[in-house]
Amino acid sequence: MSIVEIAKQAGVSISTVSRYFNQPDKVSHDAAGRIRAVTTRLNYQPDIRRPGPKTSERVGIKTGTIAFLSLGDYAPEKMLKMPAFPVLLGSIQRTLIERQLSLLLAHLDPGSGNIPGCIDPRFCDGVILFGRDDRPGLKEKLVRKLGELPAVWCFREHCDEERRFDHILYDNCAVGAIAAEYLAGRGHRKAAVFNTDPTHGAFTVRVPTFRKRAEELGMEVREFVSSGRGGDIDRYRELADAFRQEGAGVTGAFFCADDIMLGVCNELRAGGTPVDELDSIGCNADEVLLRYLSPRPATIDIKMAQVGEMAVLHLLRRINSERNGYSSEIFIKPELVKGDR
Repeated sequence: MSIVEIAKQAGVSISTVSRYFNQPDKVSHDAAGRIRAVTTRLNYQPDIRRPGPKTSERVGIKTGTIAFLSLGDYAPEKMLKMPAFPVLLGSIQRTLIERQLSLLLAHLDPGSGNIPGCIDPRFCDGVILFGRDDRPGLKEKLVRKLGELPAVWCFREHCDEERRFDHILYDNCAVGAIAAEYLAGRGHRKAAVFNTDPTHGAFTVRVPTFRKRAEELGMEVREFVSSGRGGDIDRYRELADAFRQEGAGVTGAFFCADDIMLGVCNELRAGGTPVDELDSIGCNADEVLLRYLSPRPATIDIKMAQVGEMAVLHLLRRINSERNGYSSEIFIKPELVKGDR
């Protein structure tokens, strides 16, 4: 398949098809739509190394592949089963596909000291990193390897304290404050905060920031934190039992994640507690989970999709221009998503 055939089927000139792939902003909306329809129907992907002038987003592209390298416990297959992370990976992949680029998933196995072979300029043009691994010697080995490739790190959880790489992250410190201000603004004087994992990096920030802001606003706070033992259902049940015993007078609640909100509310309901009277707010804006709660509660959108998109766009800027030796940190602000109450 060539652009000649695409031009014929789309009813446009060959030069218009060429501009569509190389300078899309110079193609009319109507022509772009017809070309897109043909390429989608034929499953056509232009060769990233195709001849002709390169757009600003393709100047440094050689392989047409971007690697996503996860560290520590965050293997890609595990991330796809966790709340919120599928949105991150999906956003990264979608943003790359829109630019005719491919995504390669790789993992630095905790049981191995070897950097995946694909993290090499011969096989990828840049790297998006996630997680951390502080094993002696491995961090420096990873940094040396990444010295050959542009790279950005997603989120605060990283082993780059020296700030040698760019970082894209949402402002996790703002999440607890947003939840507290929401509940205080609705007149609650006694609120609860629920956390299923006392070691979770994000939750250990959300709980104290919620408490601090809530108390500044005159609310009394009860913390319900599970022991961290057992599976998710065990932890939801543990929190629900604790709330039944110690939650008297609580009218508002902040759940560190939407899956915790759904799980605990289900356990409370199963035990006869009228959860509809509990004014709740979660976090992650996970519509797959929120649709099972009625009335639909408020939540906080931590902008996972935007984090993924920004990671790709910032990495492409690094790939396509000279690195200036300075790292940057880009914060994305979470937003309140109101519910139906």
